[in-house]
Amino acid sequence: MSDPSNGQGTSSSSDEDDLLFAAGAALLFGSHAEPYGGPIQKLPCRTSALSGRDWVEEVMSGHHTRIMDATRLNVDSFMQLCSLLAECGFVPQHHQKRVIIEEALAMTLVMMSHNMRMHIIADRFNHSTETVHRNIHEVIRGLCTFAQFIITPRNQDAIHPKILSDTRFYPWFEDCVRAIDGTHIPACVPRRQQVAYTNKHGVQSQNVLAVCNHDMRFIYVYAGWEGSAHDARVLDGALTGPNHFPVPPTGKYYLVDSAYRNLPDFLPPYRGRQADVSGRKRGRFATAKELFNYRHSALRNVIERSFGVLKRRFAILRGAVPNYMMTTQINVVIACCAVHNFIRDQQPNDMYFANPDEGDPTSHGAIPPYPEIQSLHSPPEVVEQWTAMRDTMATHMFNTYRNT
Repeated sequence: MSDPSNGQGTSSSSDEDDLLFAAGAALLFGSHAEPYGGPIQKLPCRTSALSGRDWVEEVMSGHHTRIMDATRLNVDSFMQLCSLLAECGFVPQHHQKRVIIEEALAMTLVMMSHNMRMHIIADRFNHSTETVHRNIHEVIRGLCTFAQFIITPRNQDAIHPKILSDTRFYPWFEDCVRAIDGTHIPACVPRRQQVAYTNKHGVQSQNVLAVCNHDMRFIYVYAGWEGSAHDARVLDGALTGPNHFPVPPTGKYYLVDSAYRNLPDFLPPYRGRQADVSGRKRGRFATAKELFNYRHSALRNVIERSFGVLKRRFAILRGAVPNYMMTTQINVVIACCAVHNFIRDQQPNDMYFANPDEGDPTSHGAIPPYPEIQSLHSPPEVVEQWTAMRDTMATHMFNTYRNT
């Protein structure tokens, strides 16, 4: 800035600027640097020898573990999912010529599987972050549309072979068709919503309700509830909201944990010290309630194992999520569940399904049951009949157990 009291202020300032520029140039380029008089050149920041398409082709044509590590799909499943998304119109076909459906799907699966940020994916696929962001969001929306067709009930009337072939479960649980539970997915929310989304462990999360069958396939997913919401409250919202909750067929029921009430269509374990199996002697049960709870847990843990497989497969569901809008965070959960079901259908020997017994990797160990919330309602006489049915089942199960 020139000094108004100095008549030569402008020229003096110009000389000082020239000296400062020369000093800066000397620091950056050395004392022997030639003065640069041309236009400033814009250097590309993504200079990988492989384009995104070339990288996808290299991974697909390489060792089979490479594409499995990157996308969680083998080559055949990856190409089949590409075809489904394109031919059924789930993903629009107006991508730039450099970005086709295979590349866009690979971006999305890499992001979900490894929880990579946009700038890292942009470096890997040699595209701008805007291009990556747009294509990933289009694929996620397409997977959510695909979810309406693949996250659906199947074979609701037949007794599942897992029950039919195991004397612990048959004939006692022959009418059990699925299991229900909730899980918490880390959430990134605005400051004004953090209290509502803070769960009992002090972490911001969304409470996701899911129903799965005995094949570890999700048949219903209800995401987006605040982390502070009680599981029974979420189920009540699913039953009363416009979400088309798949009520079990007449005479069938779902297994639930002790956070839910004992009501028709939903069968929880017993509560109380007489039903606690943690202190039982090895191989022996002292009461009918102990035996019932043990076998109930052994059958119901399919939902826990399904959550465990889902979160181990997709790192975005168990770590710090990118700073997406909440709507997108909900869509990511649904998209992951859709791909989970697709893999279950196409890759039945997948390594995650082959070793599912580790449970939910984000669980915090044994958690005492929530206090009972009276959120679901049925006539008292219907509840009494349902409770009597459970007592009869437990008594017959225990009598058979003692006689063997």
